[in-house]
Amino acid sequence: MPTIPFIKKRIGQTYLVWFQNSNLYTQLEEPAWYVFRKTVKRYKAETIASDFALRYGLSMDESLQFVNDIRSNIKLMNKPAEMIIRAENYPIQLKTKKFKPFSTRRYLFADKLIEFSVENQRFESYLHPLISYLETNKKNTRISRFELFEYQDKTVFRLNGEVKEVWSHDETDRLIGFIYMCMINEMFDKTNDFWLMTVHASAITNGRKTILIPAESGSGKTTMAAMLQGIGFQLVSDDFVPIDRNLIRAWPFPTAMSVKQGAMEVLSLHYPHLVQIPMKHISSRKTVRYLSPKHGTELSKMAYPVKEIISVRYDPTVEFEFKKADQFKAIKLLIDQSWILPNPGNASIFMDQVAQWSFYQLTYSNNEKALDAISKLFDHD
Repeated sequence: MPTIPFIKKRIGQTYLVWFQNSNLYTQLEEPAWYVFRKTVKRYKAETIASDFALRYGLSMDESLQFVNDIRSNIKLMNKPAEMIIRAENYPIQLKTKKFKPFSTRRYLFADKLIEFSVENQRFESYLHPLISYLETNKKNTRISRFELFEYQDKTVFRLNGEVKEVWSHDETDRLIGFIYMCMINEMFDKTNDFWLMTVHASAITNGRKTILIPAESGSGKTTMAAMLQGIGFQLVSDDFVPIDRNLIRAWPFPTAMSVKQGAMEVLSLHYPHLVQIPMKHISSRKTVRYLSPKHGTELSKMAYPVKEIISVRYDPTVEFEFKKADQFKAIKLLIDQSWILPNPGNASIFMDQVAQWSFYQLTYSNNEKALDAISKLFDHD
């Protein structure tokens, strides 16, 4: 097996491992950890299995099967990440290529003006519905210009006239994530070196600290974030949360919240005007209303350190249950919903931070009890 460059940290009875080649993370417990540490020392599978059989009282066949399964997973995790199609591999004329915009819109993020020119309606749908409330006719001598256009069967992104990346059409998530990163760098005058990670989560602050609510789609994180904003807390972000590497602060990303029809009854109590907002059809099965966050004008002053992480789940059969989360499952959820910028320094910082964060699990159908529990958590700094 090839060399396996990695970083590890023990958290409780689990080892959190980062694979440098792939920028992937995994958690290993015994006996998988035993196989891993022998594998990285270049022991042969048969040798590991022989020792494993004695150590755990298994037959050689059982041991070899287990060892080979773990080694196969390690091999996959160690596989170098596929490189994004680099813009420098494309003709120089991409820098000056002209295209007829489907739309050109300007958005004001506090005092930063960003202009988007897109070649078709599909490209416009990637971002405009989420930031349409920030659209402006203002002009400024300093403006960041974003362009999305097609070249052959690829999507090209230019920033201020410079080709940044080129993607195939099936890489929409990568494309949007990259544009989001460029947006936060332009908004806050930063570079990628400033950031530790981004998290698919809702982030709520009380002006002293931030609580993250990472979750898969459909878990109710947006509904919970909107309810918390409705009772006086500040929404930092509902979907894309950038976190800096020095002070571990969650920075605001002012996209609107996507409110599904099923959440209308409870959220209309906090936002009576919500019923007046027109519905948007995202797909044949998904219709949403876009609820604007209540951000202030000084976005850079809204960054507060992350202290707790809550996994939420609405369950009509459970009135209220709030407890410390299973650490293994909580860390896995966080990793699944995060992108840690790929360098060894960030991996070490992330691992140290994960060991310090408090993880909670909230399952509920009683909104008042759920809101009260999170409100009380904000009181414990």
